[in-house]
Amino acid sequence: MDILINAANLLYVLAYFTTNLVRLRLLTLAGATCLAIYFSSRPEPLWNVVMWNLFFLVLNLVQVGLILRRRQLSSAG
Repeated sequence: MDILINAANLLYVLAYFTTNLVRLRLLTLAGATCLAIYFSSRPEPLWNVVMWNLFFLVLNLVQVGLILRRRQLSSAG
């Protein structure tokens, strides 16, 4: 399961190097998902960490939706 921690951190590193906001948000979504799975599947789950990562998942999903909507509206207008 330690691979999830490494995967999350690699995804975050990749996110830091991207200039595309949607790609950045998607990479952080994937990273937060890895962390939520990792910390919830421990013998003694760390629910505080899981909840924060779920919050970041929702926050990034909303932001991706807003960015894509703005792009759609600007290309239609």
